[in-house]
Amino acid sequence: MITDPIFYRLFETSPETFFLLLGMSPDSARQTAAQYKYEALEFKETAHRSDGIFPPTAPGLPVYFLEVQFYPLPSVFADLLVKAYSFLKQHDPGQPFCGVVLFASRVLEPKETLPYEPLFAAGLVRRFYLDEMPEIVNAPLGLAILHLVLLTEQQAPATALKLVARVKTEIRDEALRTDLVELIETVIICKLPRLTRQEIQVMLELHDIRETRVYQEALEEGIEKERRRSILQLAARKMSAEVIAESLGLELEMVRKTIAETRDAASGQRKKTGRGRKPQRTPD
Repeated sequence: MITDPIFYRLFETSPETFFLLLGMSPDSARQTAAQYKYEALEFKETAHRSDGIFPPTAPGLPVYFLEVQFYPLPSVFADLLVKAYSFLKQHDPGQPFCGVVLFASRVLEPKETLPYEPLFAAGLVRRFYLDEMPEIVNAPLGLAILHLVLLTEQQAPATALKLVARVKTEIRDEALRTDLVELIETVIICKLPRLTRQEIQVMLELHDIRETRVYQEALEEGIEKERRRSILQLAARKMSAEVIAESLGLELEMVRKTIAETRDAASGQRKKTGRGRKPQRTPD
């Protein structure tokens, strides 16, 4: 199950979910999220892509860096710090920051953490384990969708059906309601790849929502954004276009085009800022 696109969509749609993970109350999480914006940035110079950055929109607040880890990676803390310090160097070196790593399970955390212990102690890098977080009855929708990712194939459909019902009754904003329903649907599609999208929509009783124009537009836009994000993240891990296409079930030519467009955009940006330009010799 490729989880990265799901987390991108979750934090983009419901940024307060991130602050709920940090232990804030629902009211505090909503108020804090209103002072931040969510971004998933790619650092061209280091070929790293962030799982999420929450830069503040108000002065005096820290910028948060998020890494979501669902497989073993010994360098996860080093990778987090590379992205954090690259961001600070490019924006404001004096900006306070906090790094957050969300592990699917504690067993995925690297064993060798000695270089990072001072950062843990200072609260500059914080670790969370999704499978150890208590499931709260009637938890905020973003947090409930986060727990949906961890459920088994047998458990997930019934829980997803309840979440869809909650979204329909609790969310008044049509665009947000559409985004959350589409996100729940995406989780179930990843968990039950043997079923078609139509079968899953029937299972989740989405016939009344999926027929709206807003849903269709959001669905197409969401699929395209998730596809692009997945391609670029796998490319940043030095995977070939052929392997990416096979892993994601996409056309090879489309994968190559996406990677090429990103490289062209990065090259144009470097030329625009003058990076990579050879110094001109002055006449004697």
